[in-house]
Amino acid sequence: MNTVELVQFSLEQALEILGQVTADLTPEQADWLPPGCANPIGSMYWHAVSGADDVVYHWVLGQDPLYQRQGWMDRVLAVAVPEPREPEKYHEYMQALRVHLPALHEYAKAVAADLQGWLSTLTPADLERIVHTPIGDHTVAHVLELFVIWHINAHCGEISALKGCQGARGYPF
Repeated sequence: MNTVELVQFSLEQALEILGQVTADLTPEQADWLPPGCANPIGSMYWHAVSGADDVVYHWVLGQDPLYQRQGWMDRVLAVAVPEPREPEKYHEYMQALRVHLPALHEYAKAVAADLQGWLSTLTPADLERIVHTPIGDHTVAHVLELFVIWHINAHCGEISALKGCQGARGYPF
């Protein structure tokens, strides 16, 4: 297994587990406002998928993400508010988002297929290319591992925990 195959496998697993964790979500579970500073599941699910889409297309490829090019944002977000520029207002933004779960599931599948298709065109040398991101210069491999794969996995844990707080099963294993 080379580095491209490892990244492909890792991304496939992260997206598959995210799909399993969110497959049985109800709108009530997705919209539930947890106590403290946690965000609703629906907004985290959107954030994880749209984040992967945005990081690969915007940061790595310098293109508009699928949610912009294919109109997913309008189909997925039931309650959309402008994303704030100020980091301190991001929690308020995440708390206000509401999603249409069937559309979000379809968007997640579209992103998974698109990213896997793109990854299949890469070579190990492509993963070493330096890209300029909003938070510094990184290799494509680093961007994919940290800002896509790890990010999805971290939100899978949060979603699983919040489902558990509501009496539902999170991880399927």
